[in-house]
Amino acid sequence: MASARLERGVVVGARLLVAAVFVAAAVPKILDPAGFAAAIRNYQAFPYWSWNGLAVGVPMLEVVGALALLSGWKRQAGALLLGGLTLAFVALITSVIVRGIDIGCGCFGQSEAAESVGWPLLVRDLGLLAAIVVAAREPGPLRAARVR
Repeated sequence: MASARLERGVVVGARLLVAAVFVAAAVPKILDPAGFAAAIRNYQAFPYWSWNGLAVGVPMLEVVGALALLSGWKRQAGALLLGGLTLAFVALITSVIVRGIDIGCGCFGQSEAAESVGWPLLVRDLGLLAAIVVAAREPGPLRAARVR
């Protein structure tokens, strides 16, 4: 019984954490798509014609995935979507590290305290990916203890 409660708590906590991270990341990007398009440009990985579409589409996908995790409706699809986005972010971060480009990540919009792209960001995103895997799980149902 305690094990099932712990598992359920960990899974629910992971869902809340992952959803909060993605909503917090999406809102500033939605409010400033031009700033996010500039951040996308700085990665030097996408053709110019894709910047605006990505700047609008990525935050919307982040919100959709977060809502799926929070609501439970299409939970695994939401986790798959957020996992795919995170894998793409990991690939971009790795590319920037390998190419030696010094840029701010743009992860949470164009804030003054924007984190630069580097190893700490890569490790953070890998941790986020692990949390997404946990959030995708279906915790066992809570069952009443048997009276013996």
